[in-house]
This record gives sequence, structure tokens and C-alpha cells, in this order.
Amino acid sequence: MSLSSAFIACSPLHAQALKRGVLADPFVQTSLLNLYAELGSLSNARKVFEEIFDPCIVARNAMLDAFVRNGDMGSALLLFESMVQKDVISWTSVINGFARSKQFAKAIRVFEKMMEFLVKPNEATYVNVLSCCANLEGGGGIYQGKQIHGYILRNEVVMTVFMGTSLIDFYGKKGCLETSVKVFDQMLIREVCTWNAMISSLACSGREKEALDMFERMKADGVCPNEVTFVAVLTACARAKKVELGSEIFRSMSRQYGIVPIMEHYGCMVDLLGRAGLLTEATEFIKTMPFQPDASVLGALLGACKIHGAFELGNDVGRRLLELHPRHCGHYVALSSINADKERWDRAADLRKAMVDAGIRKVPAYSSIGSV
Repeated sequence: MSLSSAFIACSPLHAQALKRGVLADPFVQTSLLNLYAELGSLSNARKVFEEIFDPCIVARNAMLDAFVRNGDMGSALLLFESMVQKDVISWTSVINGFARSKQFAKAIRVFEKMMEFLVKPNEATYVNVLSCCANLEGGGGIYQGKQIHGYILRNEVVMTVFMGTSLIDFYGKKGCLETSVKVFDQMLIREVCTWNAMISSLACSGREKEALDMFERMKADGVCPNEVTFVAVLTACARAKKVELGSEIFRSMSRQYGIVPIMEHYGCMVDLLGRAGLLTEATEFIKTMPFQPDASVLGALLGACKIHGAFELGNDVGRRLLELHPRHCGHYVALSSINADKERWDRAADLRKAMVDAGIRKVPAYSSIGSV
């Protein structure tokens, strides 16, 4: 059932509950609250919540989840702070909310505060906070993530699939690949997400051959790859410049596994062809796409143009990118660099001036070397 049809079905359900006099039942109220939250109807969820006399912690958590799902962190925090009783679900909802809005440092601080209150995390808590540690930029998160790993080993009887997968992803993204492999090898049960995290970690750490070997091992173990798997595997092919293998794997998605490629897969293929210097083939490949290329696909081609000094094509792709994202500093910088490399100083200067005139500032790079 689609969201629209589910929403249409929800209103009569709500009306029937009112008509039959069961709307005051706490279970019915909380169920409606959860349903409206999942459908993205925050106003209806709020109405149901406001009609509950002295809402219990389950109802409050449901309303908290509704705010988080719909990106209203201001209201979520107000409700959270007003709650006299908070359980692990309450805390995890707030952590999840900050994670969704990419406020990773705030999510980690909430987790630390939760631990101060001696609230034991559950699986969802671990997964959310480890994701925040993994994605925190600028060398942060590594200490906290290792502390969480230690806590899991000391306090949890079982390392669940999702907890293990989150640790693999965390260590992989933080460059601690050997630890990532160690966690993978120690896991007794592995789902497709576990394999995906391991393949991606290897592919993004310069160990493309091992990533591709892991893909073969995954299939030999009878695990069927999904969309995410193919993004990781095609990334490995692109970085290793394995054009024939990557093209074969891309074709196998629909032919062998019935997976329809999405934008991300096309972006990987353009990156693969571009890195290999096959810019004409990459351009033609984009023309065969069943939808218009987005900035990720064009950005991969622009990056290849810069590497291989394709001045004319780079300017053409750069113009298309600026039409899509006129305030993206990276596109201006890349296009300016292509022109500077060809000593087209006038064009490079014009692009830099356009950035200044538009009030676009270049984001400074960050190195974690100095913070070690």
C-alpha cells in the first residue's frame, strides 16, 4: 500500500474509532499516533496526542518519534525535556533525530548524557550513535566509537548483526580497516548489510581487489547482493579501473538479479569510465540513462575531465552542473581549476569572481593529521 492510499484509509479508521467509542483507549490512541507519524501527518499526530488525558510514556515516545520523523527537532526537544520519565526509547529517538538531520556531534552528546543517567542502550541506540561517530567529520568520533565498542564487549551477551555491521562501517570510515575486518571475521551471523559494509570499507580504503574478492565470497556463501552491494562493488571497480569487470557487473544487476539500476549505480559507471580516461564512452553512457543525470553523475564526469585535461568537455559539464546547483562552491573551484590547468586565466578568474559576487565561499579543507 502506498503512503497516499494508506493516508486515505487512515481517516475512516480514525472516524470509526471515534464512532465506536474506543478512541479513549490508550492502545488505539498510540496506534493512531504511530500511524500518522509514519504517514508524515504531524498535525494529525499532534491532534491525537493533545486529546490524550495524562499521556503515558508510550504515548509520549510515539509523539517524540512523530516529531523526529518529520524533522521537527525543536518540538521533539521541548517534549523530551518535559518528560519526567524517560526510557531508552525516548533517548534513542532524540539521538536518531539528530542523526537524521546530520547533527552528529549533538547526537553523540545526547548519548553521553544518557549514559550518565545509567540508561542501558539497546540495539537501535548503538546503531544510531555508531553511525554518528562514523560520519562525524574532522577526525572526531573515533574515540567515542571505540568507547562504545568497548562498552558493547563488556555489557552485551550477543553482538547482533546490526551492531556488528555498524562497527564495521564505523571502523572502515575512520580508516581502522584491520579492526573492521576483525569485527567481520568474529561475527557468527552475517546479513547482506554486513557484507555490504565490509565490501564498501575495503573499496574505499584502497583495497579494491580484496573488496571484489569479498563480493565473490559473499555470493559463494549464498548471500544475494542488493542495490547497496552493487554501489560498493562498482566503486571498487572504478577505483581499480576495471572497466570490463565493472561493465559486466553493471549488466548483471538487471539480467541476473532483477535489480533496476538507480542514479547512484549510473554515477559509479561514469566514474569508472572517467577514471579510465574513456571520456567519450562516459558521455555516451550518460545519454543512454533512462533519466536525466543529477549532480553526482555530472560531478563524476567533471572530475574525470579535470584529471585527464578535457578542457572543452569539462567546461560543458561544468556549465550544466552550475545550472543544477548555482551556489555549489566545489563546482566553481573544479571548473576554475580546469581552465587554469589549460592556462585559460581569464576564464578561471571570471569563475572565481562569479563566486565572490554570488557570496559563495570556498569551504576550507581539514586534515586530521595535525589532531593526532
